[in-house]
Amino acid sequence: MDLNALAHLAAQGDRAALERLCLEVRDPIYRLALRTLGSPHDAEDAAQEILIQVVTHLGQFQGRAQLMTWVYTIATRSLLRTRRRAAEDQVRGAEPFAQWLDSHLADPAYGPAEKAELHLLEEECRLACTQGMLLCLTREHRIALLLGDVLKLSDREGAQICEVSRATFRQRLARARKTIRLIIGKRCGLVDPGNSCSCSRQIGACVQAGIMDPQRPVFAHLPRVGLTNGMTLTRGASQLNELERFAELIGSEGFQAPESVWAQVRLKAPDLVT
Repeated sequence: MDLNALAHLAAQGDRAALERLCLEVRDPIYRLALRTLGSPHDAEDAAQEILIQVVTHLGQFQGRAQLMTWVYTIATRSLLRTRRRAAEDQVRGAEPFAQWLDSHLADPAYGPAEKAELHLLEEECRLACTQGMLLCLTREHRIALLLGDVLKLSDREGAQICEVSRATFRQRLARARKTIRLIIGKRCGLVDPGNSCSCSRQIGACVQAGIMDPQRPVFAHLPRVGLTNGMTLTRGASQLNELERFAELIGSEGFQAPESVWAQVRLKAPDLVT
């Protein structure tokens, strides 16, 4: 059964359909919130509120578009309206971020770690760095990049979700791409092996700056869920340009929403879900 059919049953009062529907959409909602707000804790809070909005307004879904388009519209509206978060304030723009990366290109590889620990720290550094790149964008441009390049939605769908004209959505996406290109061009070794910036050389600087704690990784320990959209970091890498590689890098991370998201929805909306 597809999501539109589940939504129709749920809107008619089928609680089993409603629960299944919520469990299907909570991970995509959480991933969008995480990449928009930059913090797992903030993303969890935002995902709870968005999911409650989805549940309480389900009767307004008329099935004229795909359910996820409607869900992303609610999520985008909520994320654009929410207050600015601490993670966003820590990143001061694309040029300072790029300059900070450049200042540590000659740093030695992180030393005090075993091979397994080093792999974990490299993973944490990679995730923190790509998230930092996203936070260099305004929220409007960040969401446009996530919808257009990561989720691969059309400009028509992106414009509908963002509630703007197609021209405005394309303009936001173009500006987001330009900003990201400023950072990754000639730098990130993950999007081009010939570039000089590597995660292993940035670990020490990230630890020293308090961006990451080697004892308590924030991103690397997040639960993951397998994706079925074919996204992998290496798929067709030789045929991808740098922006497509960046989108693959982000989109290949199928972060799973914590169970507490669903638990809080059940707590806050007991008359709707069991």
